[in-house]
Amino acid sequence: MTSRTATSPCETARDVLIAANPRAGAKSRHGRVEAMLDAVEAAGFNARVVTELAELSELAAKGCDGGLRAVVAVGGDGTAAVVRNHVPLEIPLLPVPLGTENLLGRYVDQGVAPAAVVDTLTHGVAIGLDLGQAGDRYFLLMISVGFDAEVIRRLHESRRGNITRLAYIKPTLAALRSYAYPELQLYCDGSSCTGGEPLRCRWAFGFNLPLYACGWQVVPGAVGTDGRLDLCLFTRGTVWSVARYLWHVTRRRHHLLEDATIAHGERFRIEAAGASDVAYQLDGDWAGTLPVEVGVLPGALRLLVSPATARRLGFSLPIAHEEFEGYGSAADRNSMQMKPESAWRP
Repeated sequence: MTSRTATSPCETARDVLIAANPRAGAKSRHGRVEAMLDAVEAAGFNARVVTELAELSELAAKGCDGGLRAVVAVGGDGTAAVVRNHVPLEIPLLPVPLGTENLLGRYVDQGVAPAAVVDTLTHGVAIGLDLGQAGDRYFLLMISVGFDAEVIRRLHESRRGNITRLAYIKPTLAALRSYAYPELQLYCDGSSCTGGEPLRCRWAFGFNLPLYACGWQVVPGAVGTDGRLDLCLFTRGTVWSVARYLWHVTRRRHHLLEDATIAHGERFRIEAAGASDVAYQLDGDWAGTLPVEVGVLPGALRLLVSPATARRLGFSLPIAHEEFEGYGSAADRNSMQMKPESAWRP
């Protein structure tokens, strides 16, 4: 078993960037950002709130000299992914789950209270999970092609400002009426796919971490430290098959279906057979159309997390952090209030 060790932030790294999506959340969310800024500064850090991606990229690049402790991404999974794509990979990301979907923040058990953020900045350790890449864009959790990606594309094309989960109803109904379920072909390399022939399906998922909206466990065995992506492929393409697949997913029995394939791969290419303009999504955001080259960067997703979370995810701790291992177990979880998040664009 490969040994993985968390690292301690440099004691002289006292700068913190708080990246907040200005188009996401209600006024109470923005009040939380101000409270977070005050708490971080009171703890002795040099903190700054950033709402523009160009400014974030510039300041984060300057922080690569060792002065920047972490970038705090305030929002949901979409915000965390956008921030990760605009910040140098060597700088740790601290996701604070205040968006529509908050899978990553919950996965690392990060609390939303200012005190919880300060605890992680002060006592946290940096870990390196795997990072997905589709084309020239990084993703943290997953990629999918098929019915759900089409829903997300339709939502992206029609959205105006902030969204909630209710915003998905209209594009879902539209996709149910008109989506054509084109055949997808996956050409794999360094995986459980053998023989050189593509894997064929109508709906494809690739997971870096075992996380999907609504808590659905599509590939519950996905591990973010094994240097590969875990795949789930569904071969049928009709409205009734979508309902059938989702019914089995909610009962965690879909892997037993004859028309479902579970595989894994380090790199693969996804194409649409005889179709064009087929959408794919990354971490819940529309990302483009096929074809796309997908891979994984082992250990490249640097996160600042509590020592307890690092231990839970299989990382050994620096000796100086052993005494803090039990802290930060989401003591303020009951006060967590999820706010809407909208797409953050440059």
